[in-house]
Amino acid sequence: MPALSRPHPPAGPGPAPPVPAAARAIVALLALRWLAGIAEGFGLPGLSEVAAVALLAGLALMFLAGMRIAAEGALMMAGLAAWVFSGLLTLAAVPAPRWGDPLALLALLALYALFANAVLLHLQTPQARPLVGRFLAGFIVVGAALSLAQVATGAGFVEPGREGLMRAMGSDVHPVSFALQVLAAAVALEVIRARAGTPLTIRHAGLLALAAVALYLTYARTAWAMAGIIAFWLVLTQTRGVARGLWLLALAGGAALAASQSSRLADLASLPLFWQNFSPTEAVFDYRYIDNSLSWRIVNWAIGLQQALERPLLGFGPGLSAAVSRFGLEMHNILLEAFLEGGVFGLGAALMVLAGLARLHWRLPRATPGERRARALANGFGLGLLLAVLFSTSFVDQLMSFLLYMLLLAMAGERPPPPEPGRTPLFA
Repeated sequence: MPALSRPHPPAGPGPAPPVPAAARAIVALLALRWLAGIAEGFGLPGLSEVAAVALLAGLALMFLAGMRIAAEGALMMAGLAAWVFSGLLTLAAVPAPRWGDPLALLALLALYALFANAVLLHLQTPQARPLVGRFLAGFIVVGAALSLAQVATGAGFVEPGREGLMRAMGSDVHPVSFALQVLAAAVALEVIRARAGTPLTIRHAGLLALAAVALYLTYARTAWAMAGIIAFWLVLTQTRGVARGLWLLALAGGAALAASQSSRLADLASLPLFWQNFSPTEAVFDYRYIDNSLSWRIVNWAIGLQQALERPLLGFGPGLSAAVSRFGLEMHNILLEAFLEGGVFGLGAALMVLAGLARLHWRLPRATPGERRARALANGFGLGLLLAVLFSTSFVDQLMSFLLYMLLLAMAGERPPPPEPGRTPLFA
């Protein structure tokens, strides 16, 4: 039944409602972690870890002060808690060869749960839009400036064996991580614009252009593919009839042109030869057929799965996939990594987290055109990210990437502000 409320005079023109203190604290802690990562890149080691601990402590205090759990994120947070429990169970049964990586991963999982809960509780209101928008704009501008400077001065990322390719890493330590972050920031800005219903301005278009430049300079194929998936999803859900067909043809033509012209994609031409000489059941392979990152991942998955099946119940220990891998590499697949590190319990927890994230996407509002566009943007990013964590990066230890993703979901899931004093519902 409708809520009964006490009389309240109509609101007239006046100052905008203040941004809640909790929202300001969350964004301040997030900015602290971001700036610490930049400072570390300029030769101040250890700052990002200190900032991450400060973020974890601040979020824990915020949770203890309110003792509230966001209902829409409960399944995902339960999955993260189960992931932590499975890690502790494995550590109790199988002593870790080193404790730093396991403890760091368990702390990250706890941080993810606390941050998700905080943003879903405190940032899903219109009052938080300008605050979050300023942070995202600053992230893109600074990241693009750093990317341009890194490429111009030769201070970017150079991959062994590819000394001729200078890749920007922006405000992170790896091009792929930064590419995911700048893509999330750009999509989140578009989500905010869609929810606010504002037209495209020169300032906003400039920010998107800077994000595109930074994304290109990373030469991160994973993020490029995600951007294409987001565009495809937008066309599929936001256009109809002839317009949809024309847009899909344009996207397909653009992708084909990029694939034929970009040297960053040329090495994938050897995949057919690789497949002819690869067996997923053999632990022996010929290095001559592996000349790109995708071939390396396929071989790593096959051998990683064989290793995981050696300890299927409890795994080798949280955060230790790279330590036990025969290549010294992470699995670049979130499910395989969870299985290798935590056995069936870790795999079940990871599946629960993915189900919780899918639930968050499904519950995004869609009543108005702005809400539907924001939902399409968020779901396109989520679909691209799902494919990325299955085929490119496990995403578990990508702190800033995950935090920006949760910020994006919070902006897309914006709800009306809580009732004002004087209009407290008596019955719901």
